Amino acid sequence: MSSDPDRAARLGGLDAEQGGGPPVGQPWTLVVEGEGWSADLEHAAPLPRAGERIEYIGEDGARRFLRVREVVHTVQPTATERPPVSAEDASPNSTVSSQGHPAHAPTELRAGLPRVYADPEGDR
Repeated sequence: MSSDPDRAARLGGLDAEQGGGPPVGQPWTLVVEGEGWSADLEHAAPLPRAGERIEYIGEDGARRFLRVREVVHTVQPTATERPPVSAEDASPNSTVSSQGHPAHAPTELRAGLPRVYADPEGDR
């Protein structure tokens, strides 16, 4: 891949070879159950793994650390697998099944935001 300085100038920053481009990773949700709050990341970031440490910097600048307990990945049927609510005999969360497929087993899935469950360090 060759560097294109004109492209970098048009984008107002660095090109991919210079370390520019979108953030590496994906968006995810941080859940701190012991404190009763959760928040979605506003941009992509590397997904932490169980046992890793997260530094949280509060609005007042105070720094504290959280330890990742578990990561839960979410999947659900794609929109093409879900019938319109008006066509449902049951709840709107039921799924369409293909012939030869077990009832309520989707044939296509889409991923939701992973949830990262973390505990304040020292509270484990």
